[in-house]
Amino acid sequence: MMNKKGFEIQFNWIFVLVAGTAIILFFTVVVIKQKNVSETSTKATILKSMEAVITGASVSTDTTNIIDIPNSDIEVDCGRVSIGGVSKQYQSLVLFAPSLIKGNKLITQTLAFSTPYRATNLLYITSPQMRYIIIGDSKLAKEINKSMPSELKKEFYQSMPEIKNMNNYKIRFVLFENLIDFPKALEKMPDSDVTAIKINGDSEKGIIEFWQKESNSWLSKGTSFYIGKQSLIGAIYADTLDVYECNMRNVFSRLNLVTKIYAERTKKLTQGATSGRQFQCNQFYSNALSQLNSIFAASSNFNKGNIDVIADSAKSLSSENKNAQIYSCTLIY
Repeated sequence: MMNKKGFEIQFNWIFVLVAGTAIILFFTVVVIKQKNVSETSTKATILKSMEAVITGASVSTDTTNIIDIPNSDIEVDCGRVSIGGVSKQYQSLVLFAPSLIKGNKLITQTLAFSTPYRATNLLYITSPQMRYIIIGDSKLAKEINKSMPSELKKEFYQSMPEIKNMNNYKIRFVLFENLIDFPKALEKMPDSDVTAIKINGDSEKGIIEFWQKESNSWLSKGTSFYIGKQSLIGAIYADTLDVYECNMRNVFSRLNLVTKIYAERTKKLTQGATSGRQFQCNQFYSNALSQLNSIFAASSNFNKGNIDVIADSAKSLSSENKNAQIYSCTLIY
């Protein structure tokens, strides 16, 4: 039978074990909580840096930059940028980017969207770790390859090459010919990490087919449209149809606003004198106002019919602006 002293010793050991466990659990919880707070703070800091990048890059035109950041996984959606559980929602954001940007560097590119006057800047962001494979022998294919930064991990082929897996986290095919057979070397990659677009059109406008890997073949993800090389390049950076069209709706919204301003200004120009050289100028302004009104109406909605209207009206408007310049009239834009 256990004596009293032996019982007390055993009880003390049990108490020490329980108390020790409680203390260890307490400090473990504190450490985990502190770690989570620190990680959240770091993510918030990176997100603020991203906000500065978006703001700074958006105001400059025809620029490319390499930006160092802490190693991160940045998710980009329609009007939202997220890092872990921290996100920032933007209104009317124009940012063409892959759904996931990995690594410690960002490549940013900014191009002006003009129809024919500048309506807004298009901002593109991607990772040096993402692989772009451009395949085509057309003039447009060569122009697009030349327009994309040399800092990208991009490859340009005039015909289908042998594709090898180089362990990139995402691969984007840009096809100007027929849809290629799915490369066998990429069959083990996750479906969402291998995407493609097939382009049918020229530098002014065209149709874009979005494709994604499904096992060992391609799955159609829908069709959209582009107007100008700048929006086509946006479709290359944005690897989903939804994000691309979300951005293009925002682009059209800005085009609509800028066009309204030009239309009101041109309307005032038509109210000048009606004799001599000014009479000739007023003819240009009246014709231009008609084209501006067409662009204004068409920019209310992003679709193929409106793209056709804007492209045709932009040509006519450009011609009227050149006429105004020849006759020393106040320029329309």
